[in-house]
Amino acid sequence: MSFTHLHVSTAFSAHYGVSWPEDLVQAAVADNADALACTDRDGLYGTVKHVKACMDAGIDPVVGVDLAVLEEGAESGRVVVLAHGGIHAAGYRALCRLVSDAHANVGPKSLVGVTLAQLASRTLDPKTLAPVLTVLVGPSSDVGRSMGGRKYQLPRRKFQRWHQQMPAGTMAVEIVTHLSTPGEAMSTAQAVRMLKLAQEFRVPAVLTNAVRYCERDGAATADVLDSARVLSPLADLSGPELRLQPNGQGWLKSGTRMTSLGKEIMRAAGFGAGELAQLLANTEKLTDRCRINPRTDMGWKQPVVPEASVLGIERDPQIELKQRCEAGISRRFPDVTGSRARVVQDRLSQELTVINSLGFASYFLTVAEVSSMITDMGVRAAARGSGASSLVNYLLEISQVDPLRHDLIFERFLSGKRSTLPDIDIDVESAQRHNVYQRVFQRFGAERVSLMSMQNGYRARGAVRDAGLALGMAEEEIGTIAKQLWRFSARDFREAMAEKPELREFAERVEGQRTEAFAPNQQLDLLVDLTERLDRLPRHISMHPCGVILGNGSLLDRTPVQPSGLGLQMSQFDKHDMDPMGMLKLDILGVRMQSAMAYAIREVIRIHPSKAEVTAAGNHPDSGLGNGPDYIQADGRIELNSVPLDDEPTFELIRSTHTLGCFQIESPGQRELIGKMAPREFNDLIIDISLFRPGPMKSNMVKPYLENRHGFAPEVYPHPQLKPALAETHGVTVFHEQVLRTFDVMTGCGLAQADEYRRMLGNEKGEPKMEDEFRTAARARGFALDVVDQVWETLKAFGSFGFCKAHGAAFAVPTYQSAWLKAHHPEAFLAGLWEHDPGMYPRRLLVAEARRMGIPILPLDINKSAGEYRVEWVQAPDAVASPHLRTQEKDGVAVPRKLGIRMSLAGVYGLSAAELKRIVAHQPYASLADLRTQARVSRPTMQRLAQLGAFDALHRKAKDETGSTASRADLIAHLQNLPTRGKKSEPIEGQLLLPLGDLELTNLKDKLPEPSAMEKIRTELDLLAMDVSGHLMSSYGPLLTSLGVTTADKLLGLRNNSEVLVAGIRVATQTPPMRGGRRVVFISIDDGTGCVDATFFHEAQEKSGSLLFGTRLLLIRGLTRRTGPRGMSLQALEAWDLSQTDTLPLPVPTKGTELPSESRSQLQGHIPSSNLNPGDPLRGTRRTLAVTGLGG
Repeated sequence: MSFTHLHVSTAFSAHYGVSWPEDLVQAAVADNADALACTDRDGLYGTVKHVKACMDAGIDPVVGVDLAVLEEGAESGRVVVLAHGGIHAAGYRALCRLVSDAHANVGPKSLVGVTLAQLASRTLDPKTLAPVLTVLVGPSSDVGRSMGGRKYQLPRRKFQRWHQQMPAGTMAVEIVTHLSTPGEAMSTAQAVRMLKLAQEFRVPAVLTNAVRYCERDGAATADVLDSARVLSPLADLSGPELRLQPNGQGWLKSGTRMTSLGKEIMRAAGFGAGELAQLLANTEKLTDRCRINPRTDMGWKQPVVPEASVLGIERDPQIELKQRCEAGISRRFPDVTGSRARVVQDRLSQELTVINSLGFASYFLTVAEVSSMITDMGVRAAARGSGASSLVNYLLEISQVDPLRHDLIFERFLSGKRSTLPDIDIDVESAQRHNVYQRVFQRFGAERVSLMSMQNGYRARGAVRDAGLALGMAEEEIGTIAKQLWRFSARDFREAMAEKPELREFAERVEGQRTEAFAPNQQLDLLVDLTERLDRLPRHISMHPCGVILGNGSLLDRTPVQPSGLGLQMSQFDKHDMDPMGMLKLDILGVRMQSAMAYAIREVIRIHPSKAEVTAAGNHPDSGLGNGPDYIQADGRIELNSVPLDDEPTFELIRSTHTLGCFQIESPGQRELIGKMAPREFNDLIIDISLFRPGPMKSNMVKPYLENRHGFAPEVYPHPQLKPALAETHGVTVFHEQVLRTFDVMTGCGLAQADEYRRMLGNEKGEPKMEDEFRTAARARGFALDVVDQVWETLKAFGSFGFCKAHGAAFAVPTYQSAWLKAHHPEAFLAGLWEHDPGMYPRRLLVAEARRMGIPILPLDINKSAGEYRVEWVQAPDAVASPHLRTQEKDGVAVPRKLGIRMSLAGVYGLSAAELKRIVAHQPYASLADLRTQARVSRPTMQRLAQLGAFDALHRKAKDETGSTASRADLIAHLQNLPTRGKKSEPIEGQLLLPLGDLELTNLKDKLPEPSAMEKIRTELDLLAMDVSGHLMSSYGPLLTSLGVTTADKLLGLRNNSEVLVAGIRVATQTPPMRGGRRVVFISIDDGTGCVDATFFHEAQEKSGSLLFGTRLLLIRGLTRRTGPRGMSLQALEAWDLSQTDTLPLPVPTKGTELPSESRSQLQGHIPSSNLNPGDPLRGTRRTLAVTGLGG
């Protein structure tokens, strides 16, 4: 018989459900069910995916939620709430609002749930008072939980309360048996008592199985999830809600099995076939009542945008859009005439025709309103993605990319064949993202705006930690194993053990336990199995990094919401749910590079407060009128979006490959590519960014492109008719747009259909059919079979992994702008990078980059350092003349000065925001006592500041006045001995202060030596995560010389394929997808003279083992690989941990070449050669820096 499960938790019930909605639906269909429910815990997280799966399978969806009921601030039990269907969305609307109510109640104890009164109030339609929800009171309710032992009156009283408060026709009793031991939850005895209560109060009873997993073997996974949810090992689980499942009965059973369970319950209750038939009939009747029509009940596939009145539009949105676009032509194309003007008008007409036919005019006006609002806030913003293909977006100033200039195809963004809202993504300053979100909520109102959520699933490391917790393993052991799992899926754990060298030792341990005699010793093997089971299962919901949902006043009737980490409401639906639910998703992504560039521009104005000064400082060309370039305003403000895209110094910097810190082109692979490519114009950047993607790499397009570009090989086109589409990339397919044009040329299908074909590439179901259509049409148009074969292989390899040229063009804009700033205003640019940390490398590598560029790194100073990294003029008497050099009159002598970057107080470990604010507010300070009085700085903070030299200027002044020889170490020792809280001493009004100087500093006793340079560096790394005064590797000079190590700055002078040793601090590790499918590890190390990029192929990985991912200080042997005129990388052969001296390939010392014992002791464990911090005032608080690996 057909049976409908009405209580089903999917995998989206985090740490509870096990199976995906699609798998559950397929199992139901296999049992001939014609409907299935999704009732996730605490929300509708899996509802949209469940509905889609049901629609695809041809069965009816039922939707609901498993909610806690709160009583006196605590959870009294859980119930299932089902939405009624076929009543014009009233049931689904009430369900959404109820779930939102449950999350609105979250308080200090983070309880999600509703009171009985709230629940009852949502079960009736407020207009008609007809029932719209049904509540299932079952074994997990307060009624079911109170049935332990022989109690009967207590559960009866509780049920009577439900019966009295719930409106008629809104309640049913849920009958469940998992064949548990009598007295436990979900036992047959409990089911019998619930059934008798239903009969006594004449409430319908329905049969469910409280499903948690699709198949019986999901029980073990469910137990692990229970363990993770309550943070307790499996052995400690106890109680009615946390007991291990004794027999794994919570699976999606067949209708036949459910009927058998019903018979078992009736037999135990003393009832017969009539009562069983009534139970099953009630279940089917409720199913029919709750069958959802996705379109009429949920608004399926019906896009909704803010009302025209909210946008301030009083006329037809289509007319409004057209007039705004025509006004945009005069701004964007002020001098366009003749044929060029016709091209613009024709393209606009084409786009508006498509937009209007889809009814999307209001959508574009909404996005334009948001974009304009962001600009009015003074926030840097840039559109990215395929939206850059649209002239309408360009005219509305949503995008800064001219699609006509770059030959972008509108159909890649939107066509008449697509009914879903297109994506328009906007990058904003990351530091302003939250302010932008707040402004959007203020502008449109909370009923029309929600943030989008995302599901965070288990990956290998998280899965092994929770599986280890469930097994009761020691936290230290779990952590050690987790650190060895590097970027692979949890489901591939066992396969990775066989393939990855770093897991070889662990695999041997697993195998060793497997061969032992006793089952308890199989723990590690079980750990691997449980880890694989958890793969991708959702762990928790969080705010999506950029998604904002906009709708009309009914938005919260279509999606439940809950508070995000920002406090703003967040939809329970993720990005995959947006199109089915017709929701306008606007990606407002906080990009740190945008913040860094905005900060750099502000620093340029602060240090050069006029147009003339900015022009001179940046060596900018004149506009021809003698008043500087047009993109610099009179007050010195730089309009980055107006900077010409053909600046030669910018491209010279890019070709040099010194692009650390530059957007998109700073990774080792990108630096190698631009070195080989040598970009000379903006379009080259678009091609570069698009080439560095899995599609072109997988289809082996990079090498042919470079050979063709530089004339090393002739350009070859599959057919002359394809040359116009492929000419800009020398015959090589790089862009999606070229794929579209290839389809169009060879089949005559048109660009809109061509984009549909492109979407089918890589699709197991769609690609074979599309290939047949392509071959048939191409042959019909006269293309030879060998041409068709050749082109198809290229298209197939390109697949869905290619890159849209519009994406490349949008990314190329901030790429070029960041390189422009580095070329012309490097000090301000690096200050912006340190302030907002936008790149893939740690800040300390950018300190090394500043040294390479000759930019002074200015230490912390209590009177000069601010809460940001600041550009500052410094005297440079020995400086070589440069565009960034100025002179300053001092005693009648012109003293050269240059720009440096002052370290920020905000970077000091342990300095609170309140202390920072007070320190900056009261600068400058005449003495340490003045600092303590004015800024109320804690003793640990004073000690840290002293260790970092922030008081050195005050100290020097005191020493100059008294002739004292006390050291920084003496000051640290003095501060350590101060009382925790000194007496607060405020000067009395009118009191004269004697000019006695800093008595605290002048009276210091000279007892301890000045810290060595290496000790200072280690303190900086420990407290700033940056080696400011020098480079860490300088301490290993004698050892590295003895080993014969070659420094990074000398590699370019070597011949290709030379064997060398290099050493340094790991700054980046990457394992990108490779064409051959075999893992390649790219490691970048910094040795103080530059960055070395080393490539570890399989053989080198085998030799290097676990240190590939767990070691920070590396010695690498390899062969040089020239990567262009100015680039050299290393093909690694073997690597060693530089801190493990006994494993290094040390040469046999000859007389006079022994490694000094001091250097060797520093190397072993990185222990300073003398006591830097007397008494170690930071004992117990010093952090271990991941950036250097100091201390392990």
